[in-house]
Amino acid sequence: MRNRSIISVEGSGARINVTPMIDVVMVLIVFYLLVGQLAIDRKASIVLPSSMIGIDETQEEDPIIVGVTAEGLISINGNAIAAERFAGEIEGMHARAPETPIRVRAHRDAPFGAVRPVMRRLGDAGVKQVELVTERKR
Repeated sequence: MRNRSIISVEGSGARINVTPMIDVVMVLIVFYLLVGQLAIDRKASIVLPSSMIGIDETQEEDPIIVGVTAEGLISINGNAIAAERFAGEIEGMHARAPETPIRVRAHRDAPFGAVRPVMRRLGDAGVKQVELVTERKR
């Protein structure tokens, strides 16, 4: 018979490899940085009018942002939407979360004729409080 040697496991010092966990954490950090930048870009496409009065915008809750471009195009949370579908979308969003604030960000050069139908549709949808977003004039 052949002699077999027994390998001792006592001194092997098995360790957990944390390299894959560090890689996953780094990917998540990069992902959240990119998503945060996209959220900032969502607001940056509209040049806001300036105002001397008002209160500072709070980030306590995630608001519904309605954008009106200089050409009169409407967007909800950065997604362009046809004017005919706007009322239905807002009614649905408001019905799901009636406490969510709605902020209207109209371009500085947008005519009031483009903003008025948006405000009217918000009122028809039962929205009681609408915030108009401007930049503070220095």
